[in-house]
Amino acid sequence: MCFSRLLVIVAVALPLSACFTTAEQIAADDDAACRSAGLKPGTPAYAKCREDGTGHRNMQQMISSLNQSNQFQMMNQAAIRSMQH
Repeated sequence: MCFSRLLVIVAVALPLSACFTTAEQIAADDDAACRSAGLKPGTPAYAKCREDGTGHRNMQQMISSLNQSNQFQMMNQAAIRSMQH
């Protein structure tokens, strides 16, 4: 019974640990993406690229969070069922 709970905790913790990216790393990644598209810092196109990257990333994080929540619920239900049998 304890092993099932431990397994659920580990299964949830591992994907969540990937979410901890520093703000500096995010900014560097956004900068690199915009520069690789040939945009120069200080231009309106570069500012728009950075803004679009942030919006896209926020949407991806929301989707990822929902997926992780669904996975957690499914694992939790499976752990409860295994404890009942």
